[in-house]
Amino acid sequence: MAIEKLLVTTSLEETWGNAEEIIFLGEWCKPYGRRHVWGARSHETIPFHWDNRDKLKTDYDYLEELHHRLLKDLAVSLNDLHQVDYSERYWQILLDPWLLSYVGVLFDRWECLRSAFDLYAELKTVALKGHSDVLPPLSYNEFITQAISDEWNHAVYLRIIESHYSSRCTITKGEKNLTCEKQAKNHETGGKPRQSFKAKMFNGAEKILGRFCPRSGTVFIGSYFNRVPLIRLNFSMGQFPRFFLHDFKPSAESLNVLVGAVEKSLDRTVINFNFQPKTDFEKFLGKSIPFDMPSCIAEGYHSLRNQVACLSVKTKTIVTANSHWTDFVAKAWFAEQVAQGTKLVVLEHGGSFPAYKELFDFEEDISDVRGTWFLPYHSKHRQVPPSRLIGRFSGNIFGKRKQRGKYCSIIGNECPRWGCRAHFYPMASQCLVSVKLVNHLYDGLLDDVKECVRVKPAPSNDWNTREIYAEMIGAHKLYPAMSIDRVFEQSRLVICTYPETTFTEAMVSGVPTVMIYPEYYYERHPVAFPLLERLRAVKIIFHDSQTAATHLNAIWDDPDKWWLSPEIIAARKEFYRQACKLDSNWLKEWKTFLAEVRA
Repeated sequence: MAIEKLLVTTSLEETWGNAEEIIFLGEWCKPYGRRHVWGARSHETIPFHWDNRDKLKTDYDYLEELHHRLLKDLAVSLNDLHQVDYSERYWQILLDPWLLSYVGVLFDRWECLRSAFDLYAELKTVALKGHSDVLPPLSYNEFITQAISDEWNHAVYLRIIESHYSSRCTITKGEKNLTCEKQAKNHETGGKPRQSFKAKMFNGAEKILGRFCPRSGTVFIGSYFNRVPLIRLNFSMGQFPRFFLHDFKPSAESLNVLVGAVEKSLDRTVINFNFQPKTDFEKFLGKSIPFDMPSCIAEGYHSLRNQVACLSVKTKTIVTANSHWTDFVAKAWFAEQVAQGTKLVVLEHGGSFPAYKELFDFEEDISDVRGTWFLPYHSKHRQVPPSRLIGRFSGNIFGKRKQRGKYCSIIGNECPRWGCRAHFYPMASQCLVSVKLVNHLYDGLLDDVKECVRVKPAPSNDWNTREIYAEMIGAHKLYPAMSIDRVFEQSRLVICTYPETTFTEAMVSGVPTVMIYPEYYYERHPVAFPLLERLRAVKIIFHDSQTAATHLNAIWDDPDKWWLSPEIIAARKEFYRQACKLDSNWLKEWKTFLAEVRA
């Protein structure tokens, strides 16, 4: 008699059965801290379907086209539901990035199960009680919290199995209940933390200023400017600086509506979503969207509109770097303002080398202009000095440092256990490849370099990389929690492990910097190829641990000598020109940029 194979989709051990052979759906089912448990069981792990990067490119193009089809139909559906008449762009401001993330998440979960059932004709799995009672999110923020949780994924995998694999998978009922976090009534408010007297004075002054100065030519919301540069920029434009600390917080009324509607599980069958599916996945997706849609777009929509209508803020131009992602009240205001002709400028909130493709171009779609760190490669792009970096670094970074640190600092990276969208970055356990690169790099360093190595693990710890690094090189060689700028101050040399914002920050800090990363999992846009090749040629960028270690050993005695050599300075200046247009003229450049937007 064949041993029955148990499909395990998450790390919830209540679903792991007893003595069956386990088929883990992915590495996310196997927490590092519980390896003594799952390692003792007979098990196999399904390979991650997006380890095949050619498949990722094909799937991304398909999902991008699907995303645009869904937007068109959802705009019609939501106009009908709420008895309004707004454009597709209006609804995209409200729906994305939830929709683009949701489409990628559900497709990924669908494909994970397809991969399992391609390998096994029949399986069984355990369903915890209450898996069908998972509530829709309040907003995009809560959706992401759900999408990286074992509980939500357990429920979604079961929904897919029940709808598509019920004849090939025996579902047994677990003894325990699925425990999901209840909706909190202070969602998005962060509660009321204690404030210093100085902070209270500042907030009070901001509130008063908002009453007397409701009109601004340009409104900056979540723009990533530090306070002093933002004050300078506002005054240079002839307007009082505003920080909008209170205006866009969800009102008690809207939160009560949102939470109450979700907790009562209001009937969403009234959402008439007329979507024409082309595949089995699209059938499942079309049925799921009305019930998984954030309540701020469904039940809470009119309450949010009422709150937005009461805002006294008037403007001709909105500048934001992240509020169009996370602040659902601000998003509602953006949508209403854009519908009335206000210009929307969306800033890139980080960057170094742009990804091959990203976010289905939703930021280009919703904005009038997109401010980028890298040279423009889209008709809506304008390169501007990065707001996130202005005011953080000063001085002549191409000169010799007055004081240098003593550590060889390695900046770690990590991603959630589950993918949150389709994109060209590491997903799921792929981020552990960087840890292996660091391990091999460390092994190749000379003893005096090893002695000075310190690792800053990623703030998140979904893959237990802090523990892995501690076992790998010693817990005493891990930085305690501290800012990246503080790490730079303590560094003699910085090693980045991913081609994103931190690499740019390191380059701007003036500290000698190299980067080693798995090129296979970071597909970059062709516009960045010449710069990447140049930085490889001068040994700033590596993909091979042994070659990187040889270089680091050679320059360790005096990294500044290498960093300030004419060849390296020329390459660094080219990086500045292409990827980070940051200099002392930032104020003039920003004024010119915004004047062109308003024209």
